[in-house]
Amino acid sequence: MRNWTPVVRAVQEVGETMASTPDRRVRRTRKALQDALVGLMIEKDYEAVTVQDIIDRADVGRSTFYTHYTDKDDLLRDNFAGLRSIVEQPAPLEPANRRRLLRFSLPLFRHVHAQRRLARALFGRPGGGPVVRQVEQMLADIVRAELAELFATDPSTRAPEQAVVRYVVGAYLALVNWWLDADPVVSPEEADRIFQSLVAPGIRAVARSA
Repeated sequence: MRNWTPVVRAVQEVGETMASTPDRRVRRTRKALQDALVGLMIEKDYEAVTVQDIIDRADVGRSTFYTHYTDKDDLLRDNFAGLRSIVEQPAPLEPANRRRLLRFSLPLFRHVHAQRRLARALFGRPGGGPVVRQVEQMLADIVRAELAELFATDPSTRAPEQAVVRYVVGAYLALVNWWLDADPVVSPEEADRIFQSLVAPGIRAVARSA
């Protein structure tokens, strides 16, 4: 009696390959478009970038672009979805009494360091405003979620949530601006330490149970 197991396995492997090929193609196309947008934002204001600029840089057709994105703002949001996944990487487990505040800080400092040409272009150019606002909104969402955990046990002692969120986000972006403008010999780890030393005590001060 013939053993059909190798044949079945081969058919399964072919099916899996065929199924994954479109996914790989989609990922490659989206990465090409995302990289094109990032490269263009280094060169000029985001508002001056057109879809035609993006597809020319990525070497794809207009119909291909609109298969994946509705417009350049949609492409920008997809770029930030990737950034948010980096920033929200789970932190190592820590004792409850040594819980690290503002966990987004170090991963984002590291990302800014790796992409400092882009960061300097965005923060140092008036036309980078729409992108900076996206960064602010992303950070506000992350900070709001973390502070909800921190203050959950004693809501009566906290300052107004929106005030705290805006304070943290504003302080972080101000420090990022200093870091980029001064171009100091400061590592992402040291920049995070400075941010934590400046901001964390104030956060803990408004949460007696923290």
